[in-house]
Amino acid sequence: MKHPALQHPGRWLWLLLLVPVAIGLTRLHMDADVFNLLPANLPSVQGLQIYQKHFSNARELIITIQGTNAETIETAARTIAETLRPLSNEIASVTWQPPWLDHPEQTAELVAYLWLNQPPSVFAELTNKLAPQNLAQTLQTTREQLATSLSPEDIARSSYDPFGLTRLPESASGAAPSFAQGGEAFSSPDGTFRILFVESAVDLQTYPQCDRWLKSIQPAIDFVVSQLNQKQNSPLKIGYTGRPVFVTETAEGMKHDIVTSIGGTAAVIAILFWLAHRRVKPMLWLLTLLALILGATLALGGLIYGTINAISLGFAAILLGLAVDYAVVHYQEALAHPALSIAQIRHAIAPAIFWAAITTISAFLVLNFGGLPGLGQLGTLVGIGVALAASIMIFEYLPPLFPDRKEPKPEADLADVRVHSNEPVSSGRRSLVFAVSALVLVFGFGVALVEGLPKIDATATALRPKNSPAYDALDNIQKNLNQRDSLWLIVGGNDITDVGTKLDQVHAVLERAESNKVVTSSLLPVQLWPRPANQNANRANALKLSNEGPLLRKTALENGFGETALGLSDLMLRTWHDAASQTNVYWPTNDMSRWIFNKMSARTPTNEFALGLIYVATNVPPSAMAKFQSELPQNGVWLSSWEMLGEQIFLRVKANMWKVVLPMVILVLLSLSMAFHRKREISLSLIVLVISGMCLLAVMRLTGWSWNLLNLMAIPLILGTGVDYSIFMQLALRRYDGDLDLANRAVGRALLLCGGTAVAAFASLAFSSNEGMASLGEVCAVGIGCNMLIAVFLLPIWWQQVRGKERLRKK
Repeated sequence: MKHPALQHPGRWLWLLLLVPVAIGLTRLHMDADVFNLLPANLPSVQGLQIYQKHFSNARELIITIQGTNAETIETAARTIAETLRPLSNEIASVTWQPPWLDHPEQTAELVAYLWLNQPPSVFAELTNKLAPQNLAQTLQTTREQLATSLSPEDIARSSYDPFGLTRLPESASGAAPSFAQGGEAFSSPDGTFRILFVESAVDLQTYPQCDRWLKSIQPAIDFVVSQLNQKQNSPLKIGYTGRPVFVTETAEGMKHDIVTSIGGTAAVIAILFWLAHRRVKPMLWLLTLLALILGATLALGGLIYGTINAISLGFAAILLGLAVDYAVVHYQEALAHPALSIAQIRHAIAPAIFWAAITTISAFLVLNFGGLPGLGQLGTLVGIGVALAASIMIFEYLPPLFPDRKEPKPEADLADVRVHSNEPVSSGRRSLVFAVSALVLVFGFGVALVEGLPKIDATATALRPKNSPAYDALDNIQKNLNQRDSLWLIVGGNDITDVGTKLDQVHAVLERAESNKVVTSSLLPVQLWPRPANQNANRANALKLSNEGPLLRKTALENGFGETALGLSDLMLRTWHDAASQTNVYWPTNDMSRWIFNKMSARTPTNEFALGLIYVATNVPPSAMAKFQSELPQNGVWLSSWEMLGEQIFLRVKANMWKVVLPMVILVLLSLSMAFHRKREISLSLIVLVISGMCLLAVMRLTGWSWNLLNLMAIPLILGTGVDYSIFMQLALRRYDGDLDLANRAVGRALLLCGGTAVAAFASLAFSSNEGMASLGEVCAVGIGCNMLIAVFLLPIWWQQVRGKERLRKK
């Protein structure tokens, strides 16, 4: 009876496959957003997604300037700003210092807005203070302050604010910018590091748009820097960060990964095949089928998912390394037995290929239970590809290479493959194998006992790109501007009032947390957020004050104040007049106000969002932190940070590990049972897995590798793919009745080639632009390499030794 895997599907089935492939190609899109790799139901993921979408200005570039001379750095920042601003087709705005220092007059609108948001009783006090009967006393108080104050800031303020309009209530005073402060957000304390915010005048949604825009403005920046560098010994260091740079880096990383992983793996496959067989036709035919399998898998992935994430593109190199196994094993078997037809070869190795493919496919499919959608997508793609590869290589690889062996020869029989030399293994070789086995055991278990197991990295580092200038620039900003690690707190709601209510609730929770030493400080836009009820109640008084503008001006001039002292009050009165003339919620609209509000608020047609920062005390007990989080409003409030993201995802992955490992262990045991039906061979395969696993842990410990969010998923992959080598090897030994040389010629060499390509495929991921994918590739390469080497070089002697003892017992 033929094995079910031997039934040829027929050419019409391959043609039928073209239909879903064609549909999939039309749906296929690429996605570079790292957040789409993560579980969407985690609060930290949701918070970061909202921040990325609404608060990370898609058109904003941040330029960092670093040097040794503060004056030169300031000149460079100012000159770059002056150089870029005239490029109106490309640049919407350039901010190199606090906007209120560039345009102090624009603070009038924000201060007027803050007054308008005050409770009606507070605004009524201001109205009473500026009533005609009280104006003279108000101005007299200001003149006395000018005469007696020793504070330069108070003197400057009173000179341009005779009515004291900038003296907001204490609860709101922190929300208004100070004329003498704010530079710490743009410059380091010593002035040797500065940042500029550059906003694009064009839409920057796609990689080509971002790349073109960056290349259009960088020459102007480079010219300014080169001119300044000619005048000093220490050159200026320029850095770029912000979404346009991240998009460009990610897209270029994707291109690099595709070229490196796919191209590198294909080259290694070709080289190894050539070194093993020195034949061009089978090598080219193999590469052709691999390309077809890769394209079909990508198209079927498009059919299932529509969008393929950048991280999931790592499936391509993995698939190439695994798919080649099925072709190489067939080809090596055909060369070892030239008298057998293709059908007979297929029949001889079908069980090994069938169960090996099942375990490999299952190993990758169980990644869908690991809690990371991105890795689940990668696993599904590899699973589809392996299924395609096994089917295509089994039925289509050999016929064009051996056209004369389509029909069995009369004298050929499957019994031919059981002819063996029956020569015993030399005692020297046996001793060497057991000595090496002992060394491997000592190495694996010894390192674990002396050095311990690999460390665990529960941070989000695995999600970051490697060697990223954009991330380096961001780290530099945090370091030089003394920006402490903070938590992002995002408050969302259906309307402005809803968000305002939640902000008040969060503010109360934060005050308790500060008193309990859980939080050291926080920045929450409680006062900056519009209060529609207060605005409506204050509109009448605001209109009344704006109508009294001529009287206020006349009285101030009569009391010795000049025209220049009245500019601020005139602008504030005009703002109140505009706000009182409308019925909608009033938002400040000038450039300075928009710059501030874009940092702390976001609006969509259906939702409103506010952003705050929370600075948590050091060494806070987890229980205290959990209590603080539980007291926050549970709906529409997200607390997040990269550190919190890493912790939450790691806990999710750790909690889901049993869903990944347990099915894989059961499947491995089931596959081994179905393939061997003998406890001896099942046990030997499990021993290979255990020893290779200990060797992997030893290598990880000695090289300083640690387990992280992504490479934990290497465990089921190594189980599923690594067990294949022991299955192939032991079935060959059984088929050739323990003849080591024949088993080595027919299967051993093929396994070395297969293992080499699989290791090369995973190792190519080590050059990935993503930290996590690189670590996943490294761990899988070492684990699978150990499995393959032990199965090919040590397992056959173990097998013979165990079989010999069994035969002695039977006698």
